[in-house]
Amino acid sequence: MDSSSYTGLPNKLVQGITSVKSSLTTGHILEKTETTYVEKTDTFHHHMARSVLGIQAPLKLKTELQIASKMGRLPCLPSSRLMADVLRGTNEDISFDDILNNPREYG
Repeated sequence: MDSSSYTGLPNKLVQGITSVKSSLTTGHILEKTETTYVEKTDTFHHHMARSVLGIQAPLKLKTELQIASKMGRLPCLPSSRLMADVLRGTNEDISFDDILNNPREYG
């Protein structure tokens, strides 16, 4: 089946709706730093724990974080990721995600 209609325009049912926004904008300057913030802080804490406590501390923390990321709930309930927040020490912090939610989490 041809992906374009008889008029020569793309067929939206076959190809889907094209996003004009992604082709026009590159994103905000802080978007990259905000998306990589958790990974960078985890890496920093792992390096710090390795230099102070030895290699077993970051390995244990990474293992516990992997176990916490695999924990889930029923399919109809979203995970609160409380165990991972406790391991990272961010369970008592009030952040942007706590107030306005993270739109990438549900969509």
